[in-house]
Amino acid sequence: MRKLFLISCLLVATTPVHAQAVDVSGAKALTEILSKYLGKRAIEKNIVSVVPDGDSYRITFSTAKLIETLPKQDYFKGDFGEYSLLIKPVADGSWNVSSTAIPGGSVEVTTPAGREAVQWSVDNANINGTFDPKIGAFSKASFSYGAVKMNTTSPTQDVEASVNSAKGEMLGMAAPSGGVNFNSNHSATNFLETVTVKSPPSGDVATAAQPMKIVLSGGQIGANAEGKGFRSLEFLELWKFFIAHMDETTLKDQEQADLKAKLLAALPFWDKLAGSYQFTDLNVETPVGPFAAKTMAQQIDFDGISKSGGYHYALRTNGLRYPALPIPAWSVPFLPTDVEFVFGTEGLDLDTVVRAAVTDMDLSRAKPFSDEFEANTAAAFMANPPKMVIDRSFVRTADTELSVEGEVSFTALKPESHTTWEMSNFDAVVARLTTASEQEPEIKNYIVFAKLAKDFGTQLPNGHIQWIVDQKSDGSVSVNGNPVKGPDPVVDPAIDGAGVTAPDDDTTTMPDDPTQDDNVIVPDDEEDNSDPAPPAPQ
Repeated sequence: MRKLFLISCLLVATTPVHAQAVDVSGAKALTEILSKYLGKRAIEKNIVSVVPDGDSYRITFSTAKLIETLPKQDYFKGDFGEYSLLIKPVADGSWNVSSTAIPGGSVEVTTPAGREAVQWSVDNANINGTFDPKIGAFSKASFSYGAVKMNTTSPTQDVEASVNSAKGEMLGMAAPSGGVNFNSNHSATNFLETVTVKSPPSGDVATAAQPMKIVLSGGQIGANAEGKGFRSLEFLELWKFFIAHMDETTLKDQEQADLKAKLLAALPFWDKLAGSYQFTDLNVETPVGPFAAKTMAQQIDFDGISKSGGYHYALRTNGLRYPALPIPAWSVPFLPTDVEFVFGTEGLDLDTVVRAAVTDMDLSRAKPFSDEFEANTAAAFMANPPKMVIDRSFVRTADTELSVEGEVSFTALKPESHTTWEMSNFDAVVARLTTASEQEPEIKNYIVFAKLAKDFGTQLPNGHIQWIVDQKSDGSVSVNGNPVKGPDPVVDPAIDGAGVTAPDDDTTTMPDDPTQDDNVIVPDDEEDNSDPAPPAPQ
């Protein structure tokens, strides 16, 4: 998909020449247009060239020519070959795009630690699509390749990686709110990566540690991306502006005004972007044994620059398996089999900040942004910080599942939270701990706290135990409406930080003695409490 985006940059402004015949004059006109997006130097040095090829134009990018333009140095060496694609004008103003090769290459750098290098190859590549200059994106595209191989070497580790039989497709269309709506998917099979971690060089060969090898493999890799209202044309206008002024050290007042106008025109950049990738049948061979997961996936989605944006991340795994680990046998059933973490932020006002930054920006100053702007931005964040949200997340083991969801906000940087915790098969966990305590007496300490936690919980109709935990900005905590901790003591500035003064109390106590705080429930006190636990709701 990254290849298709780069192709988009090459094609976005080519509409004026689509109706011309495919000939030398058309290639010259197309070259002139591309220079606005790639720079005149790229054309003059033949880094990018355009020639007629039958009923299409062939655009070729030469990395060898690019390297020739770089200053002479001994740090970097590279060979990326040439990449070319055919673009064929269509009567409706779009372009048919095709390519049958993605070049391999190599890069080598010399660092103080030693030589680092990477080589890669791509077999049987094929790209086909239709590019629509009116939206600055592909209306449809597909690609495939047979295999990708990559090797990297460095003084500390070597990596060999490969995938087979990759394919993908993308669809795009104009969004009603402006910009482009698109979605894409990409999959590959037989992922394999071998990482060899090498010990630092040692003068004593006999004591040098053997390299450690880790092998990752998977049946299939999948990647998906989706965008709503992506401002592709506005981004490309910004890109063209940067290319036009890339050799200038300062911008004139009118040029700065143009830049600010283009930045504001690109807002909100997009309405929503989302992306994810997934592994299936993941195996990790390590020196301590094999780890495995039936599936593993990550997902991220984020709004554009808005008054109340949301940004979320998720990590999900299931079917986790472990080798024989150096842990007590009783603890093995407590290892997670499935894990899901989903969290993010809500109500983040980036629109006000970005618009104020554009207004304040002056690239002729030593600091592009004024001290006043930075102070105002910090104050606005303190006054209206984003809210952290936890969507339902859980850890599942052989016996139980513990889940949590809720939100955390901040008042003057002091956290205030409302979270709901829920656990299934609580008694089964206690029973397993009780059995284990027959061989490990110290486990009885855990059982005391487990029973105390159950007393604070509420039993739901489905048998789960639930705890609704509220933490206030003053430090007080309650569980299911029952106070378990009072407000934090207020520091008395007249006591040189040596003690604390409790609210509405003239006595001074040392903060490191929790038993002197009547607002904290101590587990030992709980056992002496003869009052029965509140009955579970029916």
